[in-house]
Amino acid sequence: MKRILLGSVVTIGAVFVVSLLLVGQTQTLPAPAVDRVGFPADYQNTFKVLYTFDNYQNRQIRKVWGNPAAASVPPGQAFNFPYGSVILFESYTIRLDSSLEPVLDEQGRFIPVTLTTLFVMRKERGFGEDYRELRNGEWEYMAYRPDGSVSTPANATGACALCHLTGGALNLSSASKSIGASWDYVFRPDLYFSSGSGAVPKGVMQHYVFVPTSIRAKPGEVVTVCNDDQLLHRVVADDGSFDTGLMHPGASFTVKAGEAGTTIGFRCTLHNRMRGEIIVDPLPTAAGVAFSPASVRAGASYSATFTGTNINNQTYFDVRYRAAGGTTDQEVLNWQRGATGNHPVAANTAVGTWMITGIRPHQDAADHTGNYTAVSASLTVTAQ
Repeated sequence: MKRILLGSVVTIGAVFVVSLLLVGQTQTLPAPAVDRVGFPADYQNTFKVLYTFDNYQNRQIRKVWGNPAAASVPPGQAFNFPYGSVILFESYTIRLDSSLEPVLDEQGRFIPVTLTTLFVMRKERGFGEDYRELRNGEWEYMAYRPDGSVSTPANATGACALCHLTGGALNLSSASKSIGASWDYVFRPDLYFSSGSGAVPKGVMQHYVFVPTSIRAKPGEVVTVCNDDQLLHRVVADDGSFDTGLMHPGASFTVKAGEAGTTIGFRCTLHNRMRGEIIVDPLPTAAGVAFSPASVRAGASYSATFTGTNINNQTYFDVRYRAAGGTTDQEVLNWQRGATGNHPVAANTAVGTWMITGIRPHQDAADHTGNYTAVSASLTVTAQ
C-alpha cells in the first residue's frame, strides 16, 4: 500500500464570514459611512498567502492573504494583531458534480472556478467606532469585486461586524456579544501557527481519541485528519511510513490511501490509547439494473435500482443506453447516485422500448475510467 504524508497548507484561519441576509435581523445595522479600508490593489505581490480553505457549507474556496503586519504576528500573540494589519480573502466558486457535491483534485482539495469577491478587514487606531454596539475592537470591513470596485458599500458592512462579534450570523445578545473579542475578531488565527490544512477533514482528534476511529476511504483518496483537541499530539503510522512530529491544536496531517482492501493504521506516541485506521473500501461492481414500473407513460416517472457489490448511497452510475427505435448506444455520465433513484419521463419522450446495455459504477464523480458491465434491461415508454 502506498502511503504519502502530504505537506500541510500554512493557515491563519483569519477568514471572516460575511452574510448580508441575517435571519431575524431586519433593521439597518450601524456601520461607517465611508470606506476607510481601501482595496489593496497590489496584494498578490505584497501580501503573504496564509491559507486556502475549502468551505463545504458555502460550496466555496477561501484563499486568505495577510499584509506584512498581519503575517508577522508571533505565536504568543496569536489573538492580538497589530495596528496596520490587513487580512483579505478571495472567494471562489467551485466545481460541483451532478449531485451538487464538490469535485476534488488529486490532493483532495476543492477545484476553483470563478473568483467572485474579495473581503478585506483592516485594523487601525480609532477604527470601528461607527459600528457602535457591534464594534469589533478597531477593525473595519469592506467587500470588493476582483476589479477593485465596491461590492458591499461601507454603510452595509454592519453584517460583517455582527458576524465577527458573535462568531456567526447571530442576533446580538448578552451571550453572543463578546465571543469574537477572545480571538481579536479574527477567526482561527491559531491555525497559522499550527500549519493546519484548509481541506475538509475526514477525521479529527478530540478528547484523546480519533473521531471516527475507523475512517473509510476510496482507493487513492487523500484523507485529512485535524487536531481539534486542546492538546499536543504526535501521530505515526504503525509501519513507520510517516511521523507528523508534534501537532499543536489546529494542525492536520494528510495520508493518501492505497489499494482497495488495505488498511493504514496509526497511533499517537504521546497517548498510548489513541489509535486510528484508514480502511480502503473495495471498488463497487455492477450486476444489473431493474425498473419499476417496467412500463411508464410519457410525463410520468419510474425508479431504477442497481444491484452489485460494495454499492452505497455515494455510488455513481454511468449508463450506456439505446433509445427507442435506435440502433446505436449512447452514454450518460453520473446518471444516478445511490442504488435506487427516481427519474421523470419528459412528455415529449419517444414512445417504445428503451434499453440499458451497460452500467459502470464508481465512487468518484469525476472518475469515468472503468469498463462498462454489459447488461440488458428494458423500459417501455407509452403515450400519455
